[in-house]
Amino acid sequence: MVIRDELAFIIYVYISIKIINRYHGLFRFRIFANMLKSVQQGREVYEKITKVTDRFLDVVLDYVGHVPYDKYVIKFIRKQQAVVDAFPSSKAAMAYKTLAEKINKWPLPVAAGGHMEFFVERLIQGNSLDAEAM
Repeated sequence: MVIRDELAFIIYVYISIKIINRYHGLFRFRIFANMLKSVQQGREVYEKITKVTDRFLDVVLDYVGHVPYDKYVIKFIRKQQAVVDAFPSSKAAMAYKTLAEKINKWPLPVAAGGHMEFFVERLIQGNSLDAEAM
């Protein structure tokens, strides 16, 4: 889950976790903080969401890192370009690359639980069925 240090984002992430937990049975979530001024701010926003989830939900949150605020991100979003392609040496691009390396090292599930694991697969199948119907 991607979070920012803004109340609206914290509420959105909390509600998303609650819905996914309740309706899909997932209980472990990885939290990634975005657009932050410091490493400390990343830890603080993680602690904010953890306080709420610890109190009201039976879930586990893992903090995986943060992307610092970078003026180039906004610039390239407006141009509809990925910052990692357009400005690969920027702070944000370097942080995204670090996150990607971490994700590539995460263990794969031994067995699918039949919940969110098949979301993309169902989405692709649905789109291909729609295309065949045309």
